[in-house]
Amino acid sequence: MEQFDIKNLSPRGFKKVVYISLLPLVFWPLLMIRGHQMQTSTERFLILAMPIYALASGYLAHRCYEERPYVAWVILAVLWLSYIAFACMMLIH
Repeated sequence: MEQFDIKNLSPRGFKKVVYISLLPLVFWPLLMIRGHQMQTSTERFLILAMPIYALASGYLAHRCYEERPYVAWVILAVLWLSYIAFACMMLIH
C-alpha cells in the first residue's frame, strides 16, 4: 500500500482542499442569526471576523503551498481548529 505524502499533492489538488476548508463559511449567516445573543463585545467581534480570517487563511495556505507545503497544512489545521472553537462558542450560549 502506498503511503500518502502531503508534499506529493498537486497544487490543483491542494486548491480543492482549500476550497473544502472554506465550505463552512456557507453557514456563517446562520451564525449571524444567533450573533445578537452574544453578550460581550469580544464574542461579537470574533463572529464578525471569522469569515475574514478564514478567507485570509485559505489564501495564505494556497500561496505558500508550493514553497512550504507543511506550513500550508498547518495553516489549514489552525483554520479547522478555529472552526471547532467557534462552534463550541456558539453551542455554549
